[in-house]
Amino acid sequence: MDLRQLQTLLVVAEVGSLKKASLRLRIVETALSRQIRLLEEELRTPLFERHGRGLTPTDAGRRMIERARPILADLEQLKAEMQSRRNAVAGKVAVGLPWLLLDALSARLATGFIPRYPAVNIRLVGGISNQLRRMLQAGDLDIALYFDIDPASDPSVTPLFSERMLLVGGRSCGYRLDRPLPFAHLAKVPLALPEREEPFRAHLEAVARERKFSLDVRFEVGALQALRALAMNGLAHIFASLHAVRADLDVGLLTAAPIQKPIITRTLVLGRSRSRTPTRAAQLLAGSLEDDVRAMAADGSFLLEPGAP
Repeated sequence: MDLRQLQTLLVVAEVGSLKKASLRLRIVETALSRQIRLLEEELRTPLFERHGRGLTPTDAGRRMIERARPILADLEQLKAEMQSRRNAVAGKVAVGLPWLLLDALSARLATGFIPRYPAVNIRLVGGISNQLRRMLQAGDLDIALYFDIDPASDPSVTPLFSERMLLVGGRSCGYRLDRPLPFAHLAKVPLALPEREEPFRAHLEAVARERKFSLDVRFEVGALQALRALAMNGLAHIFASLHAVRADLDVGLLTAAPIQKPIITRTLVLGRSRSRTPTRAAQLLAGSLEDDVRAMAADGSFLLEPGAP
């Protein structure tokens, strides 16, 4: 068993086929297939089930993947630490960013952090908050920004700011940012919300239950573009950050109002992996992202909660 086989194992498991893994690793399929076969022969157990749709890890394969992932991550960190000893900030850093901030923060990294530390290889992963939190806990990411409802329950994260969420509807709704709506208004409108596992959705439903009504969720959607389209076409109301819909509000395609009684907020937090030893590159990148996010909050990109961090 060697490191190349373990790397191949993880990539094949992630993409689900030898063809896709071949493109990712730039190695011919026959060589990848041979690596997997030799590993299975050495372990005397199949690691993948072969079927028409590709490859799926067996129970033994999943166990192998769970053990291999932190081993390879530790080796990457060791490599970065050895490079850092030569006074060069280098190495790979896996960063998770919410879709809402991916474009803006990528641009800031391109003009700020990357020119200062060109030897740092940054892997950017976009996702919804629940997904990014799980990846961070599994050790797939070094650091991640994600939105949380109750950051005080997790002492390992750093709260960056809290923002008021907006109820967003089409042009005909006539909502205004300076005219908050009561939470009870949600009983009257159809909604498009993220999946039930998302903390923000769970929070809204819990508040509604306390007030003895149910939310009328017509669509379960995670993609911002699809949510905006539903609101523009009058099919559903959505909840969104001011940063996400500012341009649409400015041209009158959407209208929005904050919710009160109670105020609906969420907090952007910076989380760090507990299973990966932080490298110098990861620490510097975390600090850079924190500075960039606070600068965006200060320039009015978000409707901040009074007294927010």
